[in-house]
Amino acid sequence: MLSDDQLARVRFAYRVYSTGNSYGASASTVSAALDLVGKVVEAEGVAYSISPESFTRHAKEILAKSEN
Repeated sequence: MLSDDQLARVRFAYRVYSTGNSYGASASTVSAALDLVGKVVEAEGVAYSISPESFTRHAKEILAKSEN
C-alpha cells in the first residue's frame, strides 16, 4: 500500500502528464514527476491517450516496486 505522499506524487505526475501544468512546484518535484511519467509511458507503450485509471495503476505499481 502506498503512503499518502506517494499517492500525491501519482496525482501530481498525472496532472503534469495530462495538462503540462506544474505551476508552483519545485524543480525537484517536477523532475520526479517527469521521471514517473516517463516510466508510465514506457509501461503503457504509448505516449498519448493514457487514461487516468491506467496511468494511476502503472504509477502505483512503479512506486511500490521502487520505494517499498
